[in-house]
Amino acid sequence: MATTEAPPRIHRLTTTLANQIAAGEVVERPASILKELLENSLDAGARRITVRLEGGGLDLLQVEDDGVGILPDDLSLALERHATSKLHSVQDLHAIATLGFRGEALPAIASVARLDILSRAIGRNQAARLQVAGGTLIVNEAAARAPGTTVRITDLFFNVPARRKFLRAAPAELARNQKVLRQAALAHFSVAFQLYQGPRTLLQFPAAADAQGRADRVGAVLGEEFLRQAVYFELEDQGLRLSGWLGLPTYNRARGDEQYFFVNQRPVRDPVIAHAVRAAYADVLYKERHPLFVLYLNLAPELVDVNVHPAKAEVRFRDGRLVHDFLFRSLQRVIAEQRPGTVAPPVPLPQQPAPPPAANLPLPLRAPAVQEGQGAYWEQVVAPAKTLGTMTPQVPDQAVSDQPLGDALAQIHERFILAQNAAGIVLVDQHAAHERILYEKMKKSRQQNDIQQFMFPEYIHVSPAQMAQFEHAQANLRKVGLEISVAGPGTLAIYAAPLGMNAESYGQTIGQLLGEEGAWARGDEDELLASLACRAAIKVNRKLSLSEMNALLRQLEATPRAGQCNHGRPTVIHLSLAELDRLFLRGR
Repeated sequence: MATTEAPPRIHRLTTTLANQIAAGEVVERPASILKELLENSLDAGARRITVRLEGGGLDLLQVEDDGVGILPDDLSLALERHATSKLHSVQDLHAIATLGFRGEALPAIASVARLDILSRAIGRNQAARLQVAGGTLIVNEAAARAPGTTVRITDLFFNVPARRKFLRAAPAELARNQKVLRQAALAHFSVAFQLYQGPRTLLQFPAAADAQGRADRVGAVLGEEFLRQAVYFELEDQGLRLSGWLGLPTYNRARGDEQYFFVNQRPVRDPVIAHAVRAAYADVLYKERHPLFVLYLNLAPELVDVNVHPAKAEVRFRDGRLVHDFLFRSLQRVIAEQRPGTVAPPVPLPQQPAPPPAANLPLPLRAPAVQEGQGAYWEQVVAPAKTLGTMTPQVPDQAVSDQPLGDALAQIHERFILAQNAAGIVLVDQHAAHERILYEKMKKSRQQNDIQQFMFPEYIHVSPAQMAQFEHAQANLRKVGLEISVAGPGTLAIYAAPLGMNAESYGQTIGQLLGEEGAWARGDEDELLASLACRAAIKVNRKLSLSEMNALLRQLEATPRAGQCNHGRPTVIHLSLAELDRLFLRGR
């Protein structure tokens, strides 16, 4: 039955109601207000910004700066929606170079709180002051102040109590405000920041005028240990510039709360960026751990759209693929170039040519003798002309090695290699180290399509279940360069494989993996090679001679991403002489 009621009439919202609706997008909590006010101060060219809080920002949030200020005639206009000094035309919207531009923050804040704004413009003798409560102007008068602006917010959500109920307790809101200020401090090194909670100074960042000052500020935010466990870099390509501090994979956290990424000095969250970072850390980060980093991407303003979300926390790139690939390649390169001993203390890498290619560093990989209870193992990886050494102790040519990983001294419980270098001692997990070496060789072989053809195929006898798994995964195996076919009932033949191991080693390893689920079924090429390398790497309880240990150390030095195994576990631990002295209380 059709309704007989008249349709509702369309009408304009009141200014107060419209501002409160906008406030729902812009003003979520004290931290979102602080972000907007900091952006206004930074856009105004401030060189010193002071933030004062009470009750975590719920009772008081004040931001004062020494920027260019606001002209008295423009002060009241600044409290109207869509009034701004940062845009003048549609063309400006396509190349935004300021942090703020919407002209919504101040009126939105004023509609849900008591706002007091005091500002003196550069070149003016007098300041002006406005006081607004819930969107209603209360005071408009002349005042005194040095050039700059002070915005004071009290009684947040006093007129919309339902919104205030959704806020956290004061300590939680305070922590969010501190996070916002740290972000601003990391993005604007030339600006001094201070944060007070009541009479207490919580954060203080002096202006950083040089590289050391910038590093000091990063250390103040993320801790000095982060600086010791991170590498600074600068890379540029195709109009994109990436720089910052990238934490080593072995220095990680259970949560991703210490990750700072800035696009043209704007802190952002973006799926393109997040995916590129995750991909760069693939196979070097342990399980569900998260890396730490402070990264800066700079590009022309017209290549990125920041007008995506009212809070301006998201961006959209004109060429997302270009940005993703640049980020991935750059970060992957930085991670790959870190060799054990390349990060400053405790063991710096000597300034010397890189070690010779791994192919020139023979490493015998067959057990010394079957009667030792280890059975037939696998052939050497790089096929040297002769096997190396025995378990007879050897004396290094130099008293203290100048190699990054030093000279091997002993094997500990047949699982760790103890070595000595110029800075102290080095402990190497033999299985984890060899796993990374094999994996990188296989990846390089696959990428360069440099596949070894075996003169005689290696035959594998498999169970019906293993045969079924092979038939399911055959296409995936072929993608990584493994040419395997059925040679008869319950028999497979390997004709070719990536460089890294010989036919017999591949036969043993593939036979083991065919009984497992995982990379075979998913078709992940890197994971498949990582599984092969893990199964084929030197095992615990495998005795190594000093020559074998040193050969492993030299290969590890020449291997990308050598600081971690394929699962993200560390391969190398360094102890400097100073650390050893402290352990034994020397010098006290």
